[in-house]
Order: sequence, then C-alpha cells, then structure tokens
Amino acid sequence: MRTNDIFRKLTQSLPLDTAQIQALFAPSDIDLSDKDVANLLKTDYQPGFEAMPEYILIIFLNNLIDQERGKKADAVAEVIEKHAKISNNDVLKKLRIAFVLHEQDLRDALKLVTIELTKSDLAALFRKAGHEHYKACGDELVLDFIEGIGKLLQQKKAGV
Repeated sequence: MRTNDIFRKLTQSLPLDTAQIQALFAPSDIDLSDKDVANLLKTDYQPGFEAMPEYILIIFLNNLIDQERGKKADAVAEVIEKHAKISNNDVLKKLRIAFVLHEQDLRDALKLVTIELTKSDLAALFRKAGHEHYKACGDELVLDFIEGIGKLLQQKKAGV
C-alpha cells in the first residue's frame, strides 16, 4: 500500500485540515509547510506529488495515538528509524489503539462501508505476523476500514 493513499484517506475520513495535520507532526519536530502537506495529499499523477516515506506515516499515527489517548506518563520517546516499515495490519492496530475501538466497534465501522467479517477473520488481522492464523490486510480493506472509522466517529460525535 502506498503511504500517501493511507494518509490521504485518514485526512479525509477524520476529517483533518492542514493546520491539524501540521499540529500532529509538531511534537516530532517535523515542520511541514502548507505546500508540503498539499503535496503529500496529492495522487501520484498530479504535479508536485511527494511520496511519503513509511517512517513519516508511523510518526503521524503515533502522534495521532498520543493526541487521542494522551501520552503515557512513563513513556519513553520512541525513535523511528528512517528505514522503518509499516504494514496495513500495523495501520489497523494503530488506529484501533488511537480511537479505543473494541471488536464490536471495528465490526460496526466495517458494516458502515458494507463489509462484514467474522470474528475470526477480524481477529486474524490483529495477530502477529508469523502466527498460524495471521491474515495480511489488503489495500482495499485498510482504506475501507479507515473510511468506516471516520463514519463511526462522526456518528458517535452526532450522538447516533
């Protein structure tokens, strides 16, 4: 999966404006101009497109967790290496942590985008790679999952 696609879908589904995106990167001393943010949100066929390195997406998701849940008092700042990799399953896990989503919340979010997974299929997405029941998350599923989380959070905010 292309990190820009995940980043774009997150900013659309949550919804985050440029200032909010910049604020999420600020704790990690990543200073993005409005143009930098716009270029990261472009698709690869648009002029000015900049590919987002995977470690930048990891930093963004970690900062989203800190913003939504608060920093742990005894937490040591995690150093993200520039060669760090992130899988679609890792994205799901970080979003689940950030928004304190339980199994039923995850299933509800997926239902909002017309996807129904069994409990075992859902659990397989959150297992460690290498586990006998681990299932790799596909590109389409991670994007639909992000969209579903956005819809679920909007419903919760509206009190539905």
